[in-house]
Amino acid sequence: MSWYRRASAPCLKGGGRRRSSGAFLSATARRCSVAASSARIRSGSKGYLGEDDIELFLPPLEEMPEVKGYEEATFELCSIPPPVVLTPADSTEEAGDLKPFTELPRLSKGEVRSIMIRYADSKCAFDKNAPRDMDIMSIDYRPGYKYTLESFTEMRQVSWSFEPYTGGPLDEVNESEPPPEPWDIECPLPKPFQVHSMTLDIPHTDVLMTCHVCGGIGSKRCTACSAAGWERCSLCLGDGHKLSLQGYRERCYRCLGTGRKKCWKCNGETIAVCFTCSGTGQIRCFITITISWSNHMDSDILEPSDALAVSEKLEYVNGYLVFQDEKPSIPSVTFPVKDLQMIATAILEKHRSISFSEKLLLQRHGVWAIPVNKVTYEWKLRQDVFFIFGTKNEVYAPDFPESLCCCCVIS
Repeated sequence: MSWYRRASAPCLKGGGRRRSSGAFLSATARRCSVAASSARIRSGSKGYLGEDDIELFLPPLEEMPEVKGYEEATFELCSIPPPVVLTPADSTEEAGDLKPFTELPRLSKGEVRSIMIRYADSKCAFDKNAPRDMDIMSIDYRPGYKYTLESFTEMRQVSWSFEPYTGGPLDEVNESEPPPEPWDIECPLPKPFQVHSMTLDIPHTDVLMTCHVCGGIGSKRCTACSAAGWERCSLCLGDGHKLSLQGYRERCYRCLGTGRKKCWKCNGETIAVCFTCSGTGQIRCFITITISWSNHMDSDILEPSDALAVSEKLEYVNGYLVFQDEKPSIPSVTFPVKDLQMIATAILEKHRSISFSEKLLLQRHGVWAIPVNKVTYEWKLRQDVFFIFGTKNEVYAPDFPESLCCCCVIS
């Protein structure tokens, strides 16, 4: 069986056979496009295609018929903008109901002291007595906020494709029954906010053509051996003899002393089966549509004004979810925190530009409150601060008292 032969797949309403993203990648060896022709495609059991094999890999585009609704299709993927849907203007804003700060857990002085005792024990250079004896003067709790917006979109791209024709019915171009529009083709939706893609054959676009590489013969002059039928032995490099492990000159066992072997591609016949049509002399050209689902995500951090020392660390810590909403399209939102409102407005405006090239299916946004505790303490008549932040109570204390006798010795 030819390696070109396509596996059977279920048909979908409004479209052709279904291919998952993984199947589409493996189909590049038989589905010919610009990307496939520029790649090194394996053929047979040995070697790769040479430049001569892919020189005429693509059929002449000028011989492709004009299909209604797909006049601009080429052998490169071409994005189709989604249809414009006119919706009535909606000036209302969504109110972002953040949970009150009092519902979030707070740290007591005893908890702060326990956290610092464990932290000091894990650091060799820190004074172990400071967390136990220090006077905790105040715990200033001011959370930071992380706003995240996700936009789940769909993009459709069309292109001409071709494969060897090995028989079977054809769904040819028919003026009386034009193919469906790109955005009218139905397909099953994946789970929201998950990246996925599939490729479908568009019905009523099949064209049967004579192979443009071999001219319908099904075979051509072998380019691997330049029609010589043999190639130089790769073990003895054409000498016919090689050195044994003992240093003696002996006959090459691979080529039996001839220095040559049969061509891997044509098996010594100087004529090889046409790679493009798989020896049938005919190819089936058709238009495919590639449907891709993407999840565009953006986020930004609002740091507490008096905790700039840990502002870069807040991006990598967890917080408490205080607001989340999911809609087909999220309008402008209003948050009680003014700076958070400005961040959300900027990200929402950025995602509105996506709808010009992709169809917006669903949006989801949320706000996470990141606890930041600024602790002011006094120890040995010295007053200083440290920070405890995140749900895992991470510590930032660059000026914490150090031990006079440190066990860390650098030799």
